[in-house]
Amino acid sequence: MSTNARKSTASFRSREASADVGDSIQNAWTAAKEAIRTKNGHYFVFAVQFLLSLLSILYLKGVIKLAYYSMFYRLSIPEENRTKYCFLVSLACIFFGAVLLFTRRQIVTRVCIMASMPFYLPIIMFNYKHLVLLVPLGIMVVITYLASGTKEGPKTILGAVFLMMYVIGVFVFLTVQNILKPATEETVIERDITPLGSYRYSVVQVLDQGDGNTYVAVEPNDVDVEYKNSKWFAKGFRQEIYRERPLQKGFKVEWSTQTRAEITKELITTNPSTVFVLNADQMRTLGLNAGFAKDYEIKSLSRRQRHKLGYASNGDDIDKRIAPFLHVQLVDPDFVVSLDFDKMVEIGLNPTYEQRLSRMTDEQLAMLGVPEENEVLKVGKKVVFREYVAVLERRFAPENRDLSSFLQTDEEPEVHPEGVEIPVKETTTVSSETTTGTSASSETTTETTAAQVVW
Repeated sequence: MSTNARKSTASFRSREASADVGDSIQNAWTAAKEAIRTKNGHYFVFAVQFLLSLLSILYLKGVIKLAYYSMFYRLSIPEENRTKYCFLVSLACIFFGAVLLFTRRQIVTRVCIMASMPFYLPIIMFNYKHLVLLVPLGIMVVITYLASGTKEGPKTILGAVFLMMYVIGVFVFLTVQNILKPATEETVIERDITPLGSYRYSVVQVLDQGDGNTYVAVEPNDVDVEYKNSKWFAKGFRQEIYRERPLQKGFKVEWSTQTRAEITKELITTNPSTVFVLNADQMRTLGLNAGFAKDYEIKSLSRRQRHKLGYASNGDDIDKRIAPFLHVQLVDPDFVVSLDFDKMVEIGLNPTYEQRLSRMTDEQLAMLGVPEENEVLKVGKKVVFREYVAVLERRFAPENRDLSSFLQTDEEPEVHPEGVEIPVKETTTVSSETTTGTSASSETTTETTAAQVVW
């Protein structure tokens, strides 16, 4: 057989095999459609859709979490990671979009689609600069909402309500931001991370109607949420620790480290009566809760706390009326009840204990979270911040977080190391004639004041 004949035969057999494979796939698809059309097939598809619709709960949870992050964190996406971040977000949107569309007639999916709509508002408001996040998410939201299994009437009404909510929400948010915007001009002259990486700090110059001032703000560097291609910087922990007036050049900050023992010795030497107020968790850590008790007057407790203890106050008209129904004892407002540590925590009180530093051991300080090496900030020769004190006072604890921080702008001010130009202060000269015909001059100057917080 010639070469051409062999090639023709091989080509014919290849086409024949491809046709057989195509026919097999088509036959399998036809058989699958026939099986689905049967009663058992409908039950199978319904079961699959119901199980997949449970993934919409996971989607709703993710949207709520993203809304929370958007309000109380600041998203940062490095330039080199934007393409990969956009790809991953698009992949997640395609997956959940397909699930929501496939299960759009399931009640779980319909409820999750509608319930997630209000949570897109903070995501849009706080991440409007990050199109790599908003574009894929926005496309998926529009498609899944329009194609959801909700009836057209309710869908149209809810859509109008959600749209109005978005418009009003953005308007109110921008208005509040403008109202809260400080009238003073602030310039960041330094922003960095402390040597051990525990904190972030910034030095800010402020021009106001007076002489201006310079302040230092510190926030923890270990409460952020970091992913492979992005990072969410926590808001609401930033605290001003030192302010100096008037505004002047040459404001220098110096970070150093000191051991726990060194700082303890310094604080006790400076003030032997140094006292720290420990909260319930710190008391429990040191074992101070055992045998701890305190007396409370009934009138000093809330109505709910009184009822939990089985008492009601004669001085409260509402207590008088509902005491018989709650089966609690009516007592005078000055009635005193003694509560132990566990009972105080149970009814919602926060027991505290004043502990002198001189009576605390180094091991106890370590148990309370004070590190062996502590970061210390000095302005000039004055110590204005000690990590040691901040940990004991729980200055950056989650319960002390400023939750109103979501009203602040997410824009990070640029750093201008040269600072602002300090306006030249004019001096006022007052002349008065003396008895000898000469004149004396006196200059009016501004007194330098400094408001500071020493930690």
